[in-house]
Amino acid sequence: MSERTLKQLVGALVVVVAVWAIATLLSGSGGGGQSATGEIAAIFNGVSEATVTEVRMSGPSGEVVLAGGAGAWTVNGLRTDSGAVARFWRVVDGLEMGGLVASNPDNHGRMGVAADGASTLEIDIDGETRALVVGDQGPRFGTSYVRVPGQDEVYVAQGDLRSHVQRALADWQNRRIVRIDTSAVVRIEIERDGDPYVLVRGDSLWTFEDGAETNSRTASGVVAELADLIAAGVLSEADSIAQAELGGTTLALDANGNVLAEVTIGSGTSERWARAAGDAVIYRLASFRIDRITPTRERMEPGS
Repeated sequence: MSERTLKQLVGALVVVVAVWAIATLLSGSGGGGQSATGEIAAIFNGVSEATVTEVRMSGPSGEVVLAGGAGAWTVNGLRTDSGAVARFWRVVDGLEMGGLVASNPDNHGRMGVAADGASTLEIDIDGETRALVVGDQGPRFGTSYVRVPGQDEVYVAQGDLRSHVQRALADWQNRRIVRIDTSAVVRIEIERDGDPYVLVRGDSLWTFEDGAETNSRTASGVVAELADLIAAGVLSEADSIAQAELGGTTLALDANGNVLAEVTIGSGTSERWARAAGDAVIYRLASFRIDRITPTRERMEPGS
C-alpha cells in the first residue's frame, strides 16, 4: 500500500470518527448527566390540550393565562391566536426531559433558572397544579434549562418550551379585526381625516353614491380588507399610538341596511390604532392597510 493511499485511509477514518462523535452528542440527553427522575420526570405526564384547564406563564414580558380548555382557549380573557395556541401544544406534546446538568444552586444564574430572573410555567390538570421554572436556551437549539420550583437540580428539556413561555401577551392574541362575507356588502361609508364619501355596488363595479366612477383598484382593496383584516399587533391604552384622536371610519352595510362591519382608525402619519365595533381590543394597523381599508377620497378618484 502506498503512502498516499495510507494517508487517504487515515483521513477517511478521522472523518468517520468525527461524524460519529457529533451524532453521539446530538443524540445525547442534554448534558449527558443523570436521567430525570421523580417530580420533574413526570411533570408532563398526561398533559395535553384535552386534559389541561389552565396554563399560566410569567416572566419578563408579564403574565399570560390560557384558560377555557380545548377549542375554547382565551388569553387573559381575550381571544387567542389559534395558531399560536396550536404551536404551544405541539411543543408540549413532543417535550422530553433530558439529563441532569447541575445540582448546585450557584449555577442557577448562568442557566437563567434563578428565582429572580426566570420564567415560570404552571399547568392545572386533574385538580392539581404542576409548576416548572424555565430558564435560558440549553446546550443545543430547541432545548431549555428547567427545574422544579424549590429544587436545586437543573435539567434540559428537549423541545422549544422557552420561546413559548416567554412570549408577550400580544403574541398570543387574535389579531383579526374583522372578517365578513363581502358578497353581502352593497354600501360602504368611508370617512378619512374629516372627508366623507359613500361607495355603492353596481352590477359589476363600485361607484360613488352619485354614480360617478371610482378607482376600481382602490375600491377592490377596501373590499379585500373587509374580507379578512389582520392587524400588525395589539396595543395597550397606554401606548402613544392608542392615544391618537379618531382619524377615520369604514362602515359596510348589506341591502337591508344592516351593519356588517365597522372599523375605526386613529389619526397619524404611519401606523395607527384600529378598532372594530363590539370588540374592546385596540389593534395596531400598518400604514399600507390603513390606506386600503380607509382610503382618502382623492385615492378613490379614477386615475389616482
